[in-house]
Amino acid sequence: MAEKSIFSRLRKGRLGLLNLLRLYSLLLLLLPAIPAGLLLLYTNADILHSRINILLLLCLTLPIIASAVLGHAIVRALLAPLKLLLEGAEKVENGDYGHTIDLSDHPGAPEEMVHLVGAFNRMSETVRRHVDTIQATSRTDQLTGICNRRHLLAEGYRIINMAIRSGKPCCCLMLDIDHFKQVNDNHGHPVGDRYLIHIAGCIASATRDSDLTARYGGEEFVVLAPNANLAEARTLAERIRIAVAETPLKVPSGILNNTVSIGVAEYSMEPEYGANILEDMIEKADKALYRAKQFGRNRVETWPFPQEPSQAP
Repeated sequence: MAEKSIFSRLRKGRLGLLNLLRLYSLLLLLLPAIPAGLLLLYTNADILHSRINILLLLCLTLPIIASAVLGHAIVRALLAPLKLLLEGAEKVENGDYGHTIDLSDHPGAPEEMVHLVGAFNRMSETVRRHVDTIQATSRTDQLTGICNRRHLLAEGYRIINMAIRSGKPCCCLMLDIDHFKQVNDNHGHPVGDRYLIHIAGCIASATRDSDLTARYGGEEFVVLAPNANLAEARTLAERIRIAVAETPLKVPSGILNNTVSIGVAEYSMEPEYGANILEDMIEKADKALYRAKQFGRNRVETWPFPQEPSQAP
């Protein structure tokens, strides 16, 4: 059945290069049996009576044996690198970008195969760098260098689910730069871009390593604070507010005294807004942010609202 399968695949052109090389190597090994069989045939037929015939047969046999040994060695030298190349291509196809092939265990590999493997390794590394760049671009805000909204939402679901499974708190901080439009109107958009980068840096410097900071859109930022209850998240928000207020930005036209308003909310297992827990928490933080702006800006408000607004700083 195995032989039928091989010959059937061979007729259909589906045997593959590696199997063809193996078959060729097997035929080369069997090739010396031809003169040996002829020698046995001639001996049994009492034809071989002269030394000349023996010499002629040896002259035929020795080159065939030598070519068979050499051909088999060539095939073996090609098989191992080709197999490694095939396995490497499959790994890259399955997402193992940057996979490299090591030929140190095959010192007898032909020089052409060494160059081919080297080209494969360089190509694989190039693919890895391009994939890393694409992934970084897809999750990073190009202007500020922090996470973008897409990554915030994708990673936010994971953070919320971990908090729910472990029974730990998680809060959301929604931040908005106060009077940002005036910066663009009075100083121009290039300064406005520098201002956004500056504020993003102030926010990131005041957060914890475990927090996720992202630009939500325009002059709005979001910080997800896992393992922080509402009181702890409010403390974090005050630290960010103070860090921003105490770090003015120097520009050619003067000094920009920057402030932010912040709304804080903790996730709830019974959403009131949005389609899920994460959207509900962000929406509540946004409502708290609106309250902070309504009562004077440069302040922190939390959801649910207290009876009276907190004292302005």
